[in-house]
Amino acid sequence: MNPDIAETISNDIKFLAQGPAQDARRFSAYNINGFKFRTLSREQGSKTRNNGVFLISDTSCIASSVDRCARQADLPYYGKLEDIIELNYYGRFKVILSKCLWADTTRNRGYKTDAWKFNCVNFSKLIHIGDRKDHDPYIEASQANMVYYVDDETDKEWSDAVYLKPRDLFEMGEVDEEDLYENESYQQQEFGQFFDDDYENIQIAIEENMNE
Repeated sequence: MNPDIAETISNDIKFLAQGPAQDARRFSAYNINGFKFRTLSREQGSKTRNNGVFLISDTSCIASSVDRCARQADLPYYGKLEDIIELNYYGRFKVILSKCLWADTTRNRGYKTDAWKFNCVNFSKLIHIGDRKDHDPYIEASQANMVYYVDDETDKEWSDAVYLKPRDLFEMGEVDEEDLYENESYQQQEFGQFFDDDYENIQIAIEENMNE
């Protein structure tokens, strides 16, 4: 490191430059932002649906099939939670990442507003599926809000997104069986096994959030 600029760099950035510790943790459920998120695999056979993810992001997108020019816009993203991973930067800080299946809201083939003004998404049309190097299905868990999806009975490929308000969480002393493993990791292994070509993009995203 250049000694002339070493004192101007925050300790968090220095730890970030080292990369995370070799051991990472994976969760099947996580409490954050007043919501109880669960992964798709965790909810198999369950009557509840806590895997819906929603956020707004400033994104380059195409306005329509007629206007092919890319432009910046606050774009809604709708996803279904696949995985929750915790990266540990040697005890200095930890970063929780959510990996999602993302509907293609950059085009009207995956996102629309219906006649009743409901926002509808189509999960047969996905983005960030990993077939390009710049695809990144991860967000920081702190960015996520919760939605649940109601199937459109007239067109099964489309679902209405219903928004939920966060709730205050209190320790009540009794543990419900359904919540027994909330925020409990079910697997710990080398972090490289969680990702394929996503690691560089994840590091850049974390650093950008720290600098905001």
